[in-house]
Amino acid sequence: MVEKVVTIAPSTTAMKAAELMNMHEIGCLVVVDHEKPVGILTERDMLKRIVCRSRPSKTMRVVDLMSKPLITGSPDMRAGDAAKLVFERNIKKLPVVENGRLVGLVTLTDLLRSPRVVDFLNTISLEGTSNRIKKATSLYYDPMQQHRRTCPLTMKEGILMGCSNIKCMWWADDECAVTKLARQNSMEESLETSVTQENTCENVSNP
Repeated sequence: MVEKVVTIAPSTTAMKAAELMNMHEIGCLVVVDHEKPVGILTERDMLKRIVCRSRPSKTMRVVDLMSKPLITGSPDMRAGDAAKLVFERNIKKLPVVENGRLVGLVTLTDLLRSPRVVDFLNTISLEGTSNRIKKATSLYYDPMQQHRRTCPLTMKEGILMGCSNIKCMWWADDECAVTKLARQNSMEESLETSVTQENTCENVSNP
């Protein structure tokens, strides 16, 4: 659980929220009103409610964009119970609240990295969950073998020793997911560049 959670007020503009996310390199902000958590604003919310609708980020307020009511967990909640809540509600961020106050934030990734979640994952079906939840889960959990993928990056006294060349939490099918995603992104960028060049050529040839 992350204890130092970045928060934002409901009246803040979407632009300020984006700047805050960018500054802290995070994907969500918990919305707090008079010390009470009332919602959450994620990158996905920004994309769906600002970018896709071409709405002005300088005037739109967080209160109109945030996801609510806020789904929360408690500090004494077991990892398996937290994972169950996350899967049932199709969310990737779970604010932790105690006595009405925000005390932390647990992400789907945090939960999937926990060995205690394996027993829970062995008993559920991912039917009905969103594709983004399924993709995140597949990076850390092998449903066929019913075990948690282990990390290939070994640490010794705080020093990164490198890849140990075994199937791990970053493994998807038969290769490293990081390498696979990097290759896919490179191919998509090349395709976009190619399409742009073709459109440019068509515009030049057809004034």
